[in-house]
Amino acid sequence: MTVAAMSAERSEPLVDLDACIRHLDATGQLLRVRSDVDPVHELAGIARHYEGGPKAILFERVRGSDWPVLTGLLWNRALAASVFGIAKEEVPFRIAAAIGPWRADPQSLAPALREHAPANEVVERDVDLGRLPVPVHALLDGGPYLDASVVVVRNPATGAPNTSIHRMMVTGRDRMSFLIDPGRHLGEFVEIAERRGEVLPVTINNGVGLAPWIVSSLPRLGDYKPYVANHLVGRPIDFMRAQTVDVPAYADAQFVIEAEILPGVREPEAPFAEVTGYYGQADRRWVMRVKAITRRARPTFHTVLSGKEVWNAVGFTAEAAIYAALKARIPEVRAVHLPPGGCGFYAAVVQAENTRSGLGPEIIRATFAAFRSLQRVTVVDTDVDLFDAVDVEWATTTRFDPAHDLVVLPDQEGHILNPVVKLNPDGKGGTITKIGIDAMAPHGGGYAFQRVRFADVDVTRHDIRG
Repeated sequence: MTVAAMSAERSEPLVDLDACIRHLDATGQLLRVRSDVDPVHELAGIARHYEGGPKAILFERVRGSDWPVLTGLLWNRALAASVFGIAKEEVPFRIAAAIGPWRADPQSLAPALREHAPANEVVERDVDLGRLPVPVHALLDGGPYLDASVVVVRNPATGAPNTSIHRMMVTGRDRMSFLIDPGRHLGEFVEIAERRGEVLPVTINNGVGLAPWIVSSLPRLGDYKPYVANHLVGRPIDFMRAQTVDVPAYADAQFVIEAEILPGVREPEAPFAEVTGYYGQADRRWVMRVKAITRRARPTFHTVLSGKEVWNAVGFTAEAAIYAALKARIPEVRAVHLPPGGCGFYAAVVQAENTRSGLGPEIIRATFAAFRSLQRVTVVDTDVDLFDAVDVEWATTTRFDPAHDLVVLPDQEGHILNPVVKLNPDGKGGTITKIGIDAMAPHGGGYAFQRVRFADVDVTRHDIRG
């Protein structure tokens, strides 16, 4: 079945978080916490106990708020795959398959802009972010954080909606401070607005469907991520008109926070438990002033733990983007995986058909070019299971000789959230030495590198007891 041929019934859990929750519940993949839970540390502490397991968690009673909280949607790849209706290994290929039709016709499946939608059933102009069930996750976090919300902003040059995900710390009834990673489009747009002395309006969309949420993590697609999400589900995912800012919002979101980024204003933000397993350090960062909140009549707030969920979210999308970029240049490439130990950002394993000498280093350099956050790339043959860390380590041990199979790239751009990256004096980025490991068998290596294999026997045909 092609992406475009997906039925509306099958795509609905990818568009509407309520439909996603119903799907998880019906398939036995949802835990419900029915007791009263404190959003400060207790909620995340319970979630951490189940992190990586086969079920997401819905906290039905969160102290101080009227609305439940969902977490764990992506901490197990099988959960996300269930919502897609495919095997977990196929999810990156499904995302990559959506990029292809978009490139062929970038304006196809254009979303509508609706006046009335589920996300504005209730309009609140008397803003109080404290009424939302925003959790404080880790013990040293600087405050409550929105960490799973899609920020929509208009590109000042084109007017097109641009989507991305950022961490945002609630600091008052109508105020948040937030981080922009170097190289993000939102940072470029904020700089333009600040040079003009203007606010930059945004909508912050919490509880969007899995398709627009996960696609918002895709690198290097600029203003076109919403179109890729549309191709992912085979139909347009509509926007709606905001109440107080000239920026669209997702029509099926659970909550929409309408805000303005204030020019030249910097206030404290962080610490925050980051994807690396370390705290992002506090600094004076950008500030938003909230103008209105719209929501569903009975919304569910969405949050993530900054561990396996983020690793998988970035992993799915980065694997798709890297695979598409590599496949266009190097047809021998078969699959890409960003393993959990690399935090979803910093390590990749690429599987390829071993057809010629020099292929490994070529793939390594192309992979680093496709995803700049990477620090380590390992290339393996097709007889190696790239999802099995032991198998990859076996290939590295028996096929990798550092004397001629190691690629070293010093002084490369690094990702600032990794504390090992050396920050630039201006704080706008950093550098690190990157390495590539060619763990493919020598081309034409023959019998010496032929892997041991055994017969594939149907054990059910035998009388085996005990």
